[in-house]
Amino acid sequence: MALRLSRPARRRTPSARRGERRHERLLANRQLWKNAIYAIAFITYLCSFLFFGLAIAAVRNAASSATAIIDLIVALYFLVQVIFLFVLSGVVERRRQNQTIDFPDRREKKS
Repeated sequence: MALRLSRPARRRTPSARRGERRHERLLANRQLWKNAIYAIAFITYLCSFLFFGLAIAAVRNAASSATAIIDLIVALYFLVQVIFLFVLSGVVERRRQNQTIDFPDRREKKS
């Protein structure tokens, strides 16, 4: 009875490596991330309108002012989240800037 302590290393096929590269390219695609952030921001914006509408309906029915206050707080939270998402999209959009670093020549003789 022999025990196998280690598994043989699995060789990756070229097609598996290509698939990994494709996923890495998708994750690095800034436009894809920006569009996803915009989609989430749009849905969040619609939710804020929903809760503002619920707050107005609660005030009109005069059933409960606590419900209206909670709905207003949630609507304001969604609006703040939309602002945060637009700031995040600006961070995603920012490109890396390649600037040369200029070092002064210090090999000159000083008198």
